[in-house]
Amino acid sequence: MKKEEITITFYAAECGEFHEMGEYTKCNSLEEAYKKYRKYCKTSGNMCPAIEFSIHDPDSFYSDLEYPLPLSAKDRELLELVPYYNEHPLVNEAIRRVEQLQKQQEKKKYRNAAR
Repeated sequence: MKKEEITITFYAAECGEFHEMGEYTKCNSLEEAYKKYRKYCKTSGNMCPAIEFSIHDPDSFYSDLEYPLPLSAKDRELLELVPYYNEHPLVNEAIRRVEQLQKQQEKKKYRNAAR
């Protein structure tokens, strides 16, 4: 019997606390989720936009649950509450990637301000 591959899915939430209060979109990639998150920050910043993830692992209690992806050092503390997520390689790779996306966004903002 073939073992099922463990995967990660990303979501963009217009309101990270109450999904029914805005758009909540399953995304094809972290980059797509980040782009929607940035849009929500501009249009609905008062609703606490978020990027969330779900690990699909048939051997885990945490499979298919949605959890916020840390977008700052302060948010990382939330992740530490769940060691499964905090230590998961797919989650840690997503955190590294979103940090890169944030740095690219900052550089773009700085270049545009310098014009």
